[in-house]
Amino acid sequence: MEGSPPSAALEPKRLHPLTMVQRVIVSLPALVFIMLPVLRGNGDSTAWFNLVFGAMYLVFIVPWIAIHYLRFRYWFTPKELVIHSGVLTRRRRNIPLERIQNIEIEQAPLQRLLGTAKVVVYTAGSAQAEGVLEYVSLAEAHDVRAVVRNLQQQIQASDPVDVSVAEAEEAVAPGSTVTSGGTLLIALDARRVIMAGAFRFSLIYLAVIFSTLQYIEPDPELLFSWLIRGPLEPLEAQIEASPVFTAVLGALGAVILGWLTGILVTLNRYYRFKLERIGDKLHSSHGLLTLKEGTIPLSRVQSWILRTNPLMEFFGWYRLEVQTMGINLNQSGYQVALPFGRREEVEAILEAVDFPALPHAWSPVSRLTIRRFMARSLGLLLLVVGVVYMWWSAVLWLGLMVPLLFGWALLRYRAMSVALNTSWVAMRKGVLQRLTWMVPIDKLQTAGWHANWFQRRLGLASIYVDTAGASPGRSAALPDMEEGSAQELISRVYDLFKHSSDDRRS
Repeated sequence: MEGSPPSAALEPKRLHPLTMVQRVIVSLPALVFIMLPVLRGNGDSTAWFNLVFGAMYLVFIVPWIAIHYLRFRYWFTPKELVIHSGVLTRRRRNIPLERIQNIEIEQAPLQRLLGTAKVVVYTAGSAQAEGVLEYVSLAEAHDVRAVVRNLQQQIQASDPVDVSVAEAEEAVAPGSTVTSGGTLLIALDARRVIMAGAFRFSLIYLAVIFSTLQYIEPDPELLFSWLIRGPLEPLEAQIEASPVFTAVLGALGAVILGWLTGILVTLNRYYRFKLERIGDKLHSSHGLLTLKEGTIPLSRVQSWILRTNPLMEFFGWYRLEVQTMGINLNQSGYQVALPFGRREEVEAILEAVDFPALPHAWSPVSRLTIRRFMARSLGLLLLVVGVVYMWWSAVLWLGLMVPLLFGWALLRYRAMSVALNTSWVAMRKGVLQRLTWMVPIDKLQTAGWHANWFQRRLGLASIYVDTAGASPGRSAALPDMEEGSAQELISRVYDLFKHSSDDRRS
């Protein structure tokens, strides 16, 4: 192949024509909100104002959607994905292909009905999506991802100037998907996903219900009468006789609703979850109402995180996540590799991606961490007691917290430990949310130890390891190791990293 065709060899493409229809439909809730006073039939000046404002909204929003569609273009060059957009302000985004880390394909219910999809492009080191194609046909969405993958492979295998966009497109069969030729690692059925939701608690639907009630503004008396005469009729006498019983019943109802919401949210998100290894990438697909497909390049994986809680761990269930470079800031750089699985399933996935086995031998932190935790907690407790000292009942209640704090400090100490071998360093901590970080030695950015004034008095130190893209609030770190052990551990980590770097160079 002599040279490559210029970027004009691939003509710029438009979004799917139904994009305009979908955007009009998506804008309708905002129009309904504006027209709510009119729909209520108030007939006052505010309602007329909203009517005029709603008419102006329609006059401007529809042409805006049409112009945005007409000006939106995207195309490939041998090195970049180019996205051109903008109505009043023209934008051109050039995304280097070699930096593209993940391409997600999403299908909400409306897109599934119309046969379209949203393509979201992430790059290494970005805190948010670098490019969004909203919307293209489902076949085109898969083709975009396949073309990017083929061009990336050509860039890695040859000089970039010899990469041909036309050849990359020809290598993609019409309607092909990224999942062809992959090795299935795990697939979750509906029963497993429902079980995962049973360990989750969410109040998202409860918040939506109360937010909706604020706008609808139903008559409280009519609503209470419907509840009493309807679903709560068997308990009518107890409700009317005891306000305490009513409060307990309301709290129990919120808990049940939150538990059911957790099941529904998990089912909607991870229904038919499937994880495959395709070449040097992990590919996942899942979703009930909204379908999602995404890839995780193994070269971008910085660490593996095993998550559980006391109830899940008691029944032998875990959640496996990967910390990657970049990815959506809302995810803090973490993606789910397995939402709910047994330990042996987690180990099978790690083995399939050539990651060493999970650690079994752990070294605990110093027991003095119990003393430090109690000192900090009791200091805060005494401060609170000093503020409310005039209320003896408050002082007595706060006094009862001392044994609870000691119990928590003991659980906290037992949960913290570290493990190290020639391939990775692992740390675990947490009482209610138990996290285990497993960081490959060759992915380390920094590692170190530090000790504050109080720790130095007790001969203690905290250790930490950082990777590229790690969230400051969620990093592998442990407090209160014996200072000598901490220094020795970090020294061994640096020696292992040096040997790993030498091996890679050789």
